[in-house]
Amino acid sequence: MSRMAADLPHGLDLANWMTGLPPDLRTAPLKDLAIPGTHDSGSFYQDKSFDLSPVGQQLTDIIHDEAVQILGLTVNDVVNNWSVTQHDIGFSGQLNVGVRYFDLRVAWRESDNSLYFVHGLYGMKVETAMQEIADWLNSHPKEVVLLDFNQFYSMDDFHHKHLSAILKDKFGSKLCPKTIAPNPVDVTLAELWENRHQVIVFYNNDEVADHHTYLWSDWEYVHSPCPNTHEISKLIDFLDREVCDESKFSVSQAILMPDAATIVGNLGHSLKSVLATPARPFILKWLKGKRSGSGNHGINIVIANFVDLEFLLAVIKLNYN
Repeated sequence: MSRMAADLPHGLDLANWMTGLPPDLRTAPLKDLAIPGTHDSGSFYQDKSFDLSPVGQQLTDIIHDEAVQILGLTVNDVVNNWSVTQHDIGFSGQLNVGVRYFDLRVAWRESDNSLYFVHGLYGMKVETAMQEIADWLNSHPKEVVLLDFNQFYSMDDFHHKHLSAILKDKFGSKLCPKTIAPNPVDVTLAELWENRHQVIVFYNNDEVADHHTYLWSDWEYVHSPCPNTHEISKLIDFLDREVCDESKFSVSQAILMPDAATIVGNLGHSLKSVLATPARPFILKWLKGKRSGSGNHGINIVIANFVDLEFLLAVIKLNYN
């Protein structure tokens, strides 16, 4: 995908698209820019050889062992097929093609006392992933990422302290504090560049966030309603009804979510083949009627499963409408 980005029309460099924004957008609030993101961003890889994560355990009542065995699949195979949400491309690869918002779910794994990204199965180690992002930012000093840690599993105070320490260690002064402006949601690229900040961390644990200036409370700063449907028509209706919250960063979740009947009826298939691929043209059509910014037809952050160049370009180009 990164090789494809080099041949984009109009000279748009997706690895540096924020750097190349015109002056008026550099001084506009970040919440008024159109920013592409990925849903369950860490689920590009999952370890099928290991036990199910706390999320995956919830699926075992849906997946009947007998039906799985008839298909010659294991429970882990089915969980993987329905929980992988991105192409086999890591964080630096996603960054290279323009992704700037990451939707992250984390769990503590007792077997090796480490934090992992999860979505059904355990994926990449959090510490390894944060180092990868930090290394990428070092070579792209004017690009900014939004890390949304919005779900935690099997984590107590000790584990949250460990995660916050990883973030501080890997990003250091790149972390943008909530004190950057009287109203931090109005922060601009120009202000971030001036202070050499490149990372905004949203954190869905208020008690932990209150103790760290570099952790922004998820509920206070992010509006991210979930469509919670497996039907394309209901998804588009949901997206059309949602309006950007001017007081927060607003996330449009352009995703379909399988229910039990969908999974059981398609055990040999996947989230991508049954839901994501059929929804793609409808999501692209919906994006054509949008613009960056708040108000009617305005969008801020848009996330999807299995994002491709057409989706990423469609979102980023809204900044030029």
